[in-house]
Parts: sequence; C-alpha cells; structure tokens
Amino acid sequence: MGEVDTLYARFMELRAEIAYLNSANCVLEWDMETFMPEAAADVRAKVMAHLSGAAHDRAVSPEYGDVLSALKERLDAGRLQGIRAATVRKCWKEYERERKLPGEFVRELADLCASSHHVWVRAKDNSDFGAFLPNLQRIVELKRQEAGLVGFVGSPYDALLDVYDPGTTTADVERVFRPLRLFLSDFIRRVVDSPHQPDAALARVSVPVATQELLCRRMAESLGFDFKSGRLDTSVHPFTTRLHPGDVRITTAYKEEDFLDALYSTIHEVGHGIYEQALSREHYGTPVGEAASYGFHESQSRMWENLVGRSRQFWEFYLPCLQHHAGLLLGVGPGDIYRAVNIVRPSLIRIEADEVTYNLHICLRFDIERGLIEGEYEPQDLPEVWKGLIREYLGVEVPDDARGVLQDVHWSAGYFGYFPSYALGNLYAAQLYAKAQSDIEGLEDGFREGKFRPLFDWLRDRVWCHGGALEAPELVTRSTGSPPDASHFTSYVERKFGEIYRI
Repeated sequence: MGEVDTLYARFMELRAEIAYLNSANCVLEWDMETFMPEAAADVRAKVMAHLSGAAHDRAVSPEYGDVLSALKERLDAGRLQGIRAATVRKCWKEYERERKLPGEFVRELADLCASSHHVWVRAKDNSDFGAFLPNLQRIVELKRQEAGLVGFVGSPYDALLDVYDPGTTTADVERVFRPLRLFLSDFIRRVVDSPHQPDAALARVSVPVATQELLCRRMAESLGFDFKSGRLDTSVHPFTTRLHPGDVRITTAYKEEDFLDALYSTIHEVGHGIYEQALSREHYGTPVGEAASYGFHESQSRMWENLVGRSRQFWEFYLPCLQHHAGLLLGVGPGDIYRAVNIVRPSLIRIEADEVTYNLHICLRFDIERGLIEGEYEPQDLPEVWKGLIREYLGVEVPDDARGVLQDVHWSAGYFGYFPSYALGNLYAAQLYAKAQSDIEGLEDGFREGKFRPLFDWLRDRVWCHGGALEAPELVTRSTGSPPDASHFTSYVERKFGEIYRI
C-alpha cells in the first residue's frame, strides 16, 4: 500500500468514528420525535449535546487535522483524483468550518435545540408564541454568533445557507425568488378568479387509521422503498432520518378524516428515503456518501410527491386500486380526483399548500430568516411580521400562532438557512423530470400501469450515483445538460394548471 493509500485508509477510519457518533444521535433524534416519553426530554437533550460535542471534537482533533491536511497537500499537488479528490475537497471545507466553532458553542447549541423541541410542541399545541420565545431568542442569538464565527462576505445569512445548499448565497436566492414570486402572484390570481374550480370535497377521504397505515406502506413499497433497509413510523411532523443507507427511517402523520394528506406525506418522505437508500455505502461517513444538498434532497421528494403522485396518469392507476381493494372513492373518475388533488388555494399552512402557492410560503420564511440573522427583525417581532408578509404574499389572515409563526419545527431545531432548499428543490425537480421524460419513452404511460421503476432506475443511474461528489447546480447541469433555472417549473405550472383551470 502506497503512502497516499495509507493516509486515505486512516482518514476513512477517522471519518467512520465521526459517522458512528452522528448515527447514534440520529437514532436519538428519530426516537425523540416518535416514541420518546415527554419526561425524557431534558436528559435526552444532554445526551444528544454530548454526542454532538464528541463528534465535533473528533472532527477538529489534531490527528484528524493532520491526516486531512496531508491529503489536502496531495490534492493540491494533483496526486488525488476522482472520488478521493472530491471527498478530500469537501471534507476540507467542512473541517475549515468546524474548527472555527468552539466545542462549548457546539454543545450549547445542540443542547438548546434538543430541549427546545418539546417547548415548541407545547407552545404550538397551546398556540402560545410567548412560551417558545425565550428559547427562540437564544437560538437566534447563537445562530448569529455562528455566522460571525464562520465568516461571510455578503450577508451573515450566507454562512448558514451554505450548510444546506453549498455555494448558494443570499443574493443567489433573491435572484431566483424575486421573479418567481412575481410570476406566482399573477398566476395564482388568475387561477383563483377562474370559474372552473375543481370539487374540493373529493380530496377529503375519510379512512380508518389502520387502513391508512396499510395503504401507505404498500405505496411506499410500490415506489421502491426497501423495508429491509428502512422503516415507516408516525410523528407529528413527517420527516426522514438516515443512519446509514441500510437504515433509513421515514415517518408520516395520519388523520382519519384526510387519507390523502397521509398518502402524499408518505410519498414525499419516500422520495427522500429512496434517495438515501441509494447512496454509496462505500463512502458512508463522507460528504460524497451523502446528498448533493438539502435543495437537491427536496427535489427528489417533491418530484415523487407532485410530478408523479399528482399526475393524471398516477390516478388512472391508483384510483381503481382504492376502489377495488378498499372500497374508496366509488363513482369518482380519475379526472375528477386528479383535479381535486391539484386545487390551488392560498392557505395558512406550508405543509398543506398546493404546488403553486407552496413556493410563496418559502419566500415568506426566507425573508423572515434573513431579516432575523441580519438584525432587521428580532424574535419578539415575528408574529406580526408573519401576519403582514403572509397577507401580502398569499392574501390570508392568521387567526392564531399555531397556524402562523409556530407551524414549523425548523427554528426550534436551529435550522436557519434550510427553508430556501424547498423552493430550490421544486425547481430542480421540474428540470430533472423534464429530462427523464425525454430520455424514457412512455414514462408517464407506464404510471398508468403502476410502473414506477423506470424513473427510479433513471434517477439511480443518472443522478443518485454521484452522491455528494458534485454540488447541486453542477449535478443538475450534468444530469440534464443545462444549468438550473426556473423555466422548467414555470412551464410545468402553466401547462398543468392552465389546463385544469382553463386559463
């Protein structure tokens, strides 16, 4: 074994030690949001903070730094190529960030965010922003500190955004969001004014929870989720956690009176889950063995949920299944349910928003997050800021904090910089799907017969195989032949919803 091989082998051993600690923390976080008793919250926060601190200590340890520095020298000398070069390049960037954050800071932030989860849950249940405010104030204070410690050139928000979508700046997001917001505002007005409105009642399907669980599991399997390498459970807020490609946990939420909400939540999380299951086991613990970005991750979930699951062809397949096997939606035609699940209606809740209005929910959160981190807003201002922006963007009035500023889990977890990923994911999804359609003959005709494997295989071979070796914009460019842009999404929206609403 040569010198570089020996160095790289030791480097991978050190990365594995960090990955094992992070994996243990993922189990605890998954349990915290699924089965953990409420009284365990304080101790769980301390355990998770300890593990986060231990992982951070290893990621900035002298040995890790020495080995990575030696590999970086060889990278700069042209002695590393391919996956190894990409791995060292990405790990060096990660290392540069980690060593700017003191261990005590990392532990305090992890402890605060873990303990804030149940504070947020109770505050949301009681629609009491004041109960969550002290935690939020400290989280915002620490995230501002984090931006300062890491450093930035433009906005301090850049330092947080880079965690979720590397290489993307606040200015980049603004350049995309500004014209998108104008297009959507005009298009939504035309849709709302159309006299051709679908029957919303068809989308409210009451099904016993036990039956929903069975149907959602079958749907997950049919889309390619491997239950030998994953689980489907229940949580307040659906999410996906990966411990390893062989252990991917997804959750959904069930309401007896609204089966389709559970169905689409499940399809969304399956999109995340099958991406995670397809990532490299060989490069587990390194950025190359992870997703390209959070925005790219969202492109996979939104593609399966919306471009597949809300297509007419999907319902031509799935409606007869529900009618025959579950006795649901009898007397309803595929075209009727297709229009019902594609209703465009400005609403209060992001996770219940339709494809067209959804991105405006993200624009709102981006504006608030950026304002918080830049100091334009203070946490105590948020309920009123939220009410004003959602009135401006979507024309709806907020009746209480639970359906306003408290509706998302993200800020309690310290995930500032995450929200733009959702909208970027929508744009990436439309562009990737357009390319898949051109490459796979009869793709959507196959959906009519429940054949989803061709899309799964195309994504696996064309997209997922790269893992995190490429940053998201480069991965989109390589996969589709052109740089990311919003035109595929806006064309898709105009074509699909223009036909539904006859505008």
